[in-house]
Amino acid sequence: MSQRRWSFAALALAPLLALAACGRIGGGEEAAAPGPAPLEQVPLEARALSGAVQPQADIAALLAPEPVLVAPGEIVIGARVEQALAETAREMGLAGNVVRALRASGEEALTQLPEPMGAQVRAAAEAKASQAARNAARDELSRLGIQGAVNVRPGGVLIVSLASSASPLRLAQQGAGAAVAEMPPAIEWNEADRCPRIVTQAQLENDVALATRCAIQRLQASRQFAYVEPNYIASSGFIRPPQRTPPQPQASGAASPAPPEAQHGGMPNDPLLSLQWHYRPRGTGAGQSAGGAGFMAFWERAQTGSRAVRVAVIDTGIDLTHPDIAASGNVAPGIDLIANTERGGDGDGVDADAQDAGDRCGAAAENSYHGTHVAGTIGAAASNDRVGVAGGAWAVTVVPVRVLGRCGGELADIVSGIRWAAGVSPAINGAGEQIINRNPADIINLSLSLQAPCPASMQAAIDAAVARNAVVVVAAGNKANRSALYAPANCNNVIVVGASDGRGALAFYSNFGPELDLLAPGGDMFADADGDGRPDGILSTRATTAGCYDPVNQNATERCYYSFLQGASMAAPHVSAALALLAAQSGLRGRQLEDALFTRAVSPHPQHFAEIECARSQNAFPLTLGAPTCGRPSGRGDLDLALAARSLPTP
Repeated sequence: MSQRRWSFAALALAPLLALAACGRIGGGEEAAAPGPAPLEQVPLEARALSGAVQPQADIAALLAPEPVLVAPGEIVIGARVEQALAETAREMGLAGNVVRALRASGEEALTQLPEPMGAQVRAAAEAKASQAARNAARDELSRLGIQGAVNVRPGGVLIVSLASSASPLRLAQQGAGAAVAEMPPAIEWNEADRCPRIVTQAQLENDVALATRCAIQRLQASRQFAYVEPNYIASSGFIRPPQRTPPQPQASGAASPAPPEAQHGGMPNDPLLSLQWHYRPRGTGAGQSAGGAGFMAFWERAQTGSRAVRVAVIDTGIDLTHPDIAASGNVAPGIDLIANTERGGDGDGVDADAQDAGDRCGAAAENSYHGTHVAGTIGAAASNDRVGVAGGAWAVTVVPVRVLGRCGGELADIVSGIRWAAGVSPAINGAGEQIINRNPADIINLSLSLQAPCPASMQAAIDAAVARNAVVVVAAGNKANRSALYAPANCNNVIVVGASDGRGALAFYSNFGPELDLLAPGGDMFADADGDGRPDGILSTRATTAGCYDPVNQNATERCYYSFLQGASMAAPHVSAALALLAAQSGLRGRQLEDALFTRAVSPHPQHFAEIECARSQNAFPLTLGAPTCGRPSGRGDLDLALAARSLPTP
């Protein structure tokens, strides 16, 4: 290794070490990059963090099953837009070959039409099909004797809201000594429950769950819609600690100059990089980590990103005032698609403000800032700025899409988020104005899950995004269960990411199964494999007042802007960041980019099985009789960008 390049061995030393760094910026010209100062010389807000090793006794509660929840009285239905495309094209006077192509392959053929023709056909077909679906839904509900509103969303998605005199079930959580707090309405849902053959009007009016179930069955039986399903409530999987006073971050002054479109080589000088073991080369030697994903090797030998690559983060939004994000320049205008103001918690509905307004669920909880943590790993956090942490891609365009609010997010909003992120459909705000995504995503990150078969509305949105050349990356889930039980991991046309820990094994909480495509660092807050006194979680951007301390002297601090977290939610953004780096380096997009990931940056698992400790897994099988190591099906291999770096020329 040449002396001008940064030595990985420095990472094995204590975080107080002044790491040396240099790099090459832009078109290959040498440019010195000052290394990070010792942590004691870094302002407290740029180094204080949160996260401690958790007691093993808490694991059982973490993995406990959770009920499937839906929004009461809300049903998602799909208009038959695909069937209307060919007829609409014929009515518009388009050539017969165009009409035949649309009749044969629908949305796929639509994307091949020149603009604005494709958009015009789609818009006209949507309007026609949505109006027909709206009328049909009203007729069916009327026959059932149920009153309700049917609202049309872009993309041919309709939301039925049933009117009922029943009081919706309110979810509440109660901490020690805390009062019960009302939450956004939700009801428990069991797919096996059926509408009785004989049901009275009074029963329907006074039982919103029954009315929802009966309305869904009636609408499905009519066969007039592309799909009919309950408006499921998805979760980020974040485990909320006891309630604290939410932090009020302050922006850190004027924005720093924007980096060039592409950066080459070197190491970032962010002072907390030494705690980001997940970026290190995979191995057990000095400067390596058994659970590392090889980002550092790729940074040294390839582009560290490009603003031309766009990654949509469909999550809780982003804390745009975070001191490592406010000056980043890597975040593009986003959107808040939470239509229910009670769930949104920001006093309004759909608008162009993607600021994370909170997702607390009960009095004994704090806001997760989950989307901010995920986006920071991808690259929303400014890298090489001598502040806080580094992102996986130093230069990238992150587009925040807020769909998760108080106590989770509704399926209808998530579907709208996927379509908006890919540039398939605009959003409509409360004033009836269109909000168009000016930065359609090359990569879409979905770090969320719900325990249900893949909803047809979600699959349709994913398919439409993939047809627009987007790669969709999803988290496998965190219940040590089969990923086939959780959406969107059980959907088609997605890259399913399970979580590995600091030892490079399958994380004890990660979902598993043949649906998984690969593992990436998700961390383990219940372990300290490297013995540094800190949990083996993933360190990224997340403001909190819970458990904050100064890593220089271990003193407690009032607040901090960086947190260790664990989960498949943390693994998925590593894959999204890796795709962004490969896209910047190769220029590939869509399926070709996805293929490049698996052929260049995945270290294969023997027979698609990953190791896991038998003691932390009740139902995994021992690899050999009596061995402490068990196995579970976990995809093709582990994310390892160092493999991709080896094929590149030395800078």
